[in-house]
Amino acid sequence: MNRLGLALISAFSVVTSVQAQQSPHDTIALQPALRRVDDFVQLSMQASNTPGLALALVDRSGLIVVRTYGYADLDGRLPVTPATRFEIGSISKSFTAIALLQLQAEGHFDPNRAVRSYLPWFTPASRWRPVTGHDLMTHTAGLPRDRDDVPSGPGQGYMVRERPLGSPPGSHWAYSNIGWQVLGQLLESLDGSGRYPQIIRRRILEPLDMSSTDAEITNATRLDLARGYESVYDDRPTRPTDPLAVAPWTEYASGDGSIVSTPADLGAYLTMLLNRGKGPNGAVLGEAGFAALSTPHAKTTRGDDSYGYGMFLSRLDGREIFYHGGGMLGYSSHLIGIPSLGIGAVVFVNGPGEASRVARFALRVLGAALNGDTLPDASPPKPPWHIEHPENYAGTYHDPSGDSLVFAASGDSLLLLQDGKHTALERYGEDSFLGPAPEFALFPIRFGRDSGGVTEVWYGGHWFARPRYHGPRTFSPPKEWLAYTGHYRITQPWEPNFRIVLRKGRLWWVGPEGDEEELTPIGPAEFRVGEPRSADRLRFETILDGKAVKAILSGMTYYRFFTP
Repeated sequence: MNRLGLALISAFSVVTSVQAQQSPHDTIALQPALRRVDDFVQLSMQASNTPGLALALVDRSGLIVVRTYGYADLDGRLPVTPATRFEIGSISKSFTAIALLQLQAEGHFDPNRAVRSYLPWFTPASRWRPVTGHDLMTHTAGLPRDRDDVPSGPGQGYMVRERPLGSPPGSHWAYSNIGWQVLGQLLESLDGSGRYPQIIRRRILEPLDMSSTDAEITNATRLDLARGYESVYDDRPTRPTDPLAVAPWTEYASGDGSIVSTPADLGAYLTMLLNRGKGPNGAVLGEAGFAALSTPHAKTTRGDDSYGYGMFLSRLDGREIFYHGGGMLGYSSHLIGIPSLGIGAVVFVNGPGEASRVARFALRVLGAALNGDTLPDASPPKPPWHIEHPENYAGTYHDPSGDSLVFAASGDSLLLLQDGKHTALERYGEDSFLGPAPEFALFPIRFGRDSGGVTEVWYGGHWFARPRYHGPRTFSPPKEWLAYTGHYRITQPWEPNFRIVLRKGRLWWVGPEGDEEELTPIGPAEFRVGEPRSADRLRFETILDGKAVKAILSGMTYYRFFTP
């Protein structure tokens, strides 16, 4: 393990806040449950090499407890405390939704009205009906996901004029930060009292006494914020053993993710949601508005989950829940509530970690403790080399040139046999694994199946098949596609690079973490990225010495880079 990880484990710490006066729960009686949560958090942080973590548990009466762990600053050995602030990322979307629903109650906003009737410049290319506020608030507008090369929310929203919609508005759920950037501008226009941060403060933060929360990220914010960390490698799947570096810093003030908060403050927000919009100083959101916020308006692509207005709706252990996560540069967060039990959890981390997993475990433990049930076990996570049914993948796979990859099952491990060495692969997702570095550092090793089981395996553009594979083994892609393969970079930190690979006669876009999208040709040197309803487009330009120099992804210009 790297130096920072060792430092984290040796200084694991817990801080418990003073119990809120209005909470009926005795934190002394909850100590066994909280120790169980502490054990789980420590195991999770060690497995993920998490620098610091903060947790708040609440009920309808208010804050039950805050627990903090690890470091807010690794170099300075500064611990996370209940006063430490974190970026909450996309949890901010529900704040934007609530402010707009307040305006609806005031008669100034109609979610079913075309957005361009409020913002005349909002005219994305479309052959379908105009986009409504409801479409934007439910991620069903057909917009691209991001435009992160533009540093301002107004600029990002305005630039969507250059992009065609990928699907008819209201017909298909596709997560789009751009849509919520537009909603932040719509909020400013309709409220008329100032910028987004001031509007959110007046409408939500002050009524909920969230005095340690801001709705913008400025350079001054950095002074009292937990320092965000990420892997030193930005062009490959992250491994828990990677050294950590301080994450890039950006200022931000837009409706999709610009809020910073403490666990207790966001806990107060969660308490309001558990009380269906009622806060300590009166209703922040009326019953009709809360119903709109929490109605499952659109089916998502995440299992059986649905989306309301800025909030995911799902089930946990058979009970209905609402939740949202947030991811920023060096930070991740999770907010979750169980209305039937009247309890909720908030988790922040300032680096690699599993905020969602910790929040859900803590909520299960709290629910069990309050009901007098047996507490869930804080079992250590299975080691990364533990593979379910590794024998399904074992065998020899050949590429069209005759080279081979050989895998063997050994107990609960899947081994790669190479040059006389046996290396255990680490699980990375469904049918996906990480191989030994540096030979297999840049992409996951992925297996493909047919109805009879596993038949093929690939690593980036390298493809191998078993003898029982029945598909084609030779391919004839257009010769010009060879010019497009390679590694491309941009000087923006959110998605700073990607790779284009040619596999089985098709081009694939591969993101830094190994996620893949097929490229479908739609014009000369232009492709749709992903499934048929995707709004993202990729165009290659400037062919020099047989290689494209530029790749323009949904308006963002990337440039060819060397491939290590």
